[in-house]
Amino acid sequence: MKLKKLLYLLITVFLFSGCEVKMGPSSFWSKVFRTQTDSKYYMGKTEDLVQSLTEDVAEYEINKVTVFDLVDEENKTPILGEYISTRIVEAITKKYFFRDKQFRVAQKGEVKSVLDGLKLQPSFHYNKNELRNLGKALNSQAVITGRITDLGTNLDVHLTLTDVMSGEVIASASEPLTRTKFAVEMLRHH
Repeated sequence: MKLKKLLYLLITVFLFSGCEVKMGPSSFWSKVFRTQTDSKYYMGKTEDLVQSLTEDVAEYEINKVTVFDLVDEENKTPILGEYISTRIVEAITKKYFFRDKQFRVAQKGEVKSVLDGLKLQPSFHYNKNELRNLGKALNSQAVITGRITDLGTNLDVHLTLTDVMSGEVIASASEPLTRTKFAVEMLRHH
């Protein structure tokens, strides 16, 4: 019995000898449950969005699409909206995504120039005439518009693919993003 108590005492002393008493929270758990994201995270999310958005568009005669910067609830373009639209362009132009369909994408500088010429701002909603004018000026059959909404627990990215001639929404997709401090800051800066 004494040997058993001595063994327990030795094990207890051994376990507690490596411990350190701190008065503040440990940084160990924040490293284990890291909530910050990196560019691979955003690339994966945008690839998922593009995959969902373009799944059933083979029946439409779309050769060229225009991707607009995503807007926030106030219809302003945040830095996060510019970043995600760039990632969407990157995902759309990847050849391995589409078996029988290949899209050309309008260049961002061209899009900005046309928007300035038509006195329009990036938006989630364009009326039928604005869509036709944009499609004609950019030689594009469809546009991708998007909105980022801060839901408090996460950020929601919603995209629509719209036919420029009919104004019909061809496809729509949403994807939640982790609401990190960095993402919220990028969403608040215009």
